[in-house]
Parts: sequence; structure tokens; C-alpha cells
Amino acid sequence: MSRIAVIDAAIDRAYIGGKHVEFIDLCGGVEKPPGGGISHGTMCAMVLDHCADDYELVNIRIFDSDEGKVFCDVELLAKALNLCLELDIDVISLSAVSSILSDSRHLYGVTKKLSDRAAIVSALDNRRYVTVPTSYPHVFGVRSDHSGLLLPGEVAYHAGDPFSANVYANCGFPFLRDMGKGQSNSLAVPVAAAYVNGLFNEGYNISDIGEHMRGLREYPIRSIPNGSSEYEGRRGEEVPIVCLSGCGVDGCVMLMDAFFDVYEVQSAALSFAGGVYDIRVRGVHSIGCFTAELGFVKRHFKTDIIFVVADKGMLADIGHLADVDVFIEFDGRGVAALRYEGNTEHVHMSILADRLNELLS
Repeated sequence: MSRIAVIDAAIDRAYIGGKHVEFIDLCGGVEKPPGGGISHGTMCAMVLDHCADDYELVNIRIFDSDEGKVFCDVELLAKALNLCLELDIDVISLSAVSSILSDSRHLYGVTKKLSDRAAIVSALDNRRYVTVPTSYPHVFGVRSDHSGLLLPGEVAYHAGDPFSANVYANCGFPFLRDMGKGQSNSLAVPVAAAYVNGLFNEGYNISDIGEHMRGLREYPIRSIPNGSSEYEGRRGEEVPIVCLSGCGVDGCVMLMDAFFDVYEVQSAALSFAGGVYDIRVRGVHSIGCFTAELGFVKRHFKTDIIFVVADKGMLADIGHLADVDVFIEFDGRGVAALRYEGNTEHVHMSILADRLNELLS
């Protein structure tokens, strides 16, 4: 029997037949889940219980309101995930996610550690932004079958999903429709979590489950008309582009962190070079796909600045393909040359973030 954690609002067990729920409140002031309203956590638990057999349910409450899913501090989510390590959780049903990619610093380490022993089943942001922890390679990212190509309760897989939300699940159950709830990524998660629970009950271990999920039937992707919600994300809003050479991905990440720590500016990056893994950095295989990758980052990353990491010899090509605001070349001795609007100036690394912020403000 596997242990499933629903990290969300409090679950009212009256809606799941009085099933025992181990309840942990991280919001403070509530000793047990209140009755009455149907919280977002309760709806997730209803879907889970409809689809799953033979499991223990743990509810970790991280939302202040039981009337719906509302914003919580990412530190609470990280605390809940760390608790899952202590509680020997097998499956984490996670609809509490973030499209603020700087939140990754709180979530990557604990989810990586958890993934060695538990299946983290996590929703894609409903507006199709790259999402943490959903878009991590060690997490089972889930999106709903909005196109209605599956039956209620069915799951499928689509390799190469640009958001790493490879698992599709249909949550179009009559009892949800009676409540006025349609397909959503949040409610698709417990469908997928129930499926993973069934694999644990069949004797699969965590490494076998990953292989099995990749072997699911291929989700029958079909073309989506322009204007559909499938293409949601940022629309019609340009962000500054800064091209970096001579620093590698590591140097770019340091600059991104400096911007966030001092100015709370969100950054994303495209990189032609290998380096440390960071959810904010999207790899580009060749100059031929640069324009498409840039378009994806502009639309589907919540970011205030886009950095491009490339070799010096590529700068001219990038300048022809994108409207670059600033080119920065590092000399390896702690000084950077900034080129912008026909000007060139040399800036010490210690004040680079400050100077770049002045130029882009």
C-alpha cells in the first residue's frame, strides 16, 4: 500500500467517504480540516479517491484559504516537500506549483532528493508557462486532455514536450461536471497520481515507473487553432535581450542571480553552451533554431530579461536574428565590455548588474 501526499488546501474527508486522512497543517491555527466548503484540496482528493485503490492519504495544507487554491509562500511548499522525505511518501500529488522560476532555488534540491524514492506528479501552469517543479526532468509533469482525446481516467504520454509536461490525463468525470468543474491541469494531476499508485501496488519500483510512463500510449497530438488556450502565455509584450560571450552558462546564472537578489528581476536565458542545469536556461542546438527558441522563451517564460549565451563568433548572427539591447563580452580578468546603441564601455564585474540595470531601466 503506497502513501500519497496531497499538498494543497485542507481536505474535507466527508467528500471522500470518510476515508482516514493524515492531516498536517503548515499554515498555523487549524488543528483539523474544516467541514462545509469544497476546497481545491478536497476536489483533488475526490479525483484521487475516484481513480485509486489501496493507498494511505496524507494531506499537507499550505494554503491559507480552504475555499480554493490561493497563493502561498514557496518556502511553505519547500517545507511540505521536505516533510515528504520524513513521512516516507511514495507519490506526491502536486497541483501547488509556481511559474516564478526564481522559486527554483527553494524547490530543485528537495525535489531531486525526493525523486530517488518517490514519484512527484506535478501540474503545468494552466496558462502554459514553464513551471517549477513540473518542468524538472526528474518530475512527472502533467497537463490535462483539453482536446478530449482520452477517456475519463485515461493517461497517455507525449515525448519531447517543450514544458516537460509529458503526461496527459483526462479528468472529465461526471461528478466534476456536476460541480461546474471542467478539465484543468490541477485536477489531471490526481488522475496521474492514481495511475502511479497502481504501478507501486503492482510491485514497480521508482526507476521502473519512469520507464513505464515513457512507454505509455502516445498522446495523439493534433493541431490547435491559433487563439486557443493551448497557446496562452505572454502575448504582445517585448522584454530586453542581452547577449553574453566569454562567461559560459555559469557566469550567466551568477548574473541572473545578482539581478534577482538586488532588484527582484526575473531572468531567463538561451544558451549555445553546456553548463550547470538551471530551469531558467534553455539550450539551443544551432543558430538555425534560435528564432523559434527565442519565441518560446518570450512567450512561455515569466521573465523580465532574456540573456543569450554564445561564442564571440556568433554575436553578429544573433544580432541579425534578434533585437539585442546590449552585447557583453567578458575578458576573463574581471572586466566586461558593454556595447549598446553604438557605445562601448568597460565595467568591472562587481558593478555589472547595477550598470546593466541602469541601461535597461
